[in-house]
Amino acid sequence: MLKSTFLTITLSFSLLSFSQHKEMKNITPSILQGINEDIEKKANLFKANLLKTEMTPLQIEFSVDTFKIEQIAAKKIDIDYSTMGMNNAVNDLTAFYDSLLNKYYQKLLKSLKVEDRKVLISAQRAWMNYRDAEVKLISTMTKEEYSGGGTIQSNIATLNYNYLVKHRAIEIFSYNDSNIKQD
Repeated sequence: MLKSTFLTITLSFSLLSFSQHKEMKNITPSILQGINEDIEKKANLFKANLLKTEMTPLQIEFSVDTFKIEQIAAKKIDIDYSTMGMNNAVNDLTAFYDSLLNKYYQKLLKSLKVEDRKVLISAQRAWMNYRDAEVKLISTMTKEEYSGGGTIQSNIATLNYNYLVKHRAIEIFSYNDSNIKQD
């Protein structure tokens, strides 16, 4: 089930890019700068709209953070929709989610009593062990002997890893948002 979901997502990215009939390009530093500038403008508009809602400052911050990284990944895939290009975009997306995970983990850690921090630290270590074991399983399951092979397997593996990190970042944010009194 999960594999077919990620396959669908990957194919959607591919089909979206191909359907636009754009020439595939490598992402150069100048193209990346243009992407970042464009997304920053859109993120400012997005934030302005969120400020009109009843969202908390923390919810707005997280929404803008995730908006930016998701939009950047989508733009990168739109420009370079090769297997390698999609993997690079998703790997970058995963790295950004990992930094968000760390950002909101630190916020949560600081908000807990000293004696309660041990629980969070223990849970995070357990999650990291789970993540590492799951990465090994993903790698095993995308081997040609189990998956049937093909370049799509690298996209599936990359997306599965992204799923792990992204959802942990969302979980850690949710602990901050739901259970901690905001200043």
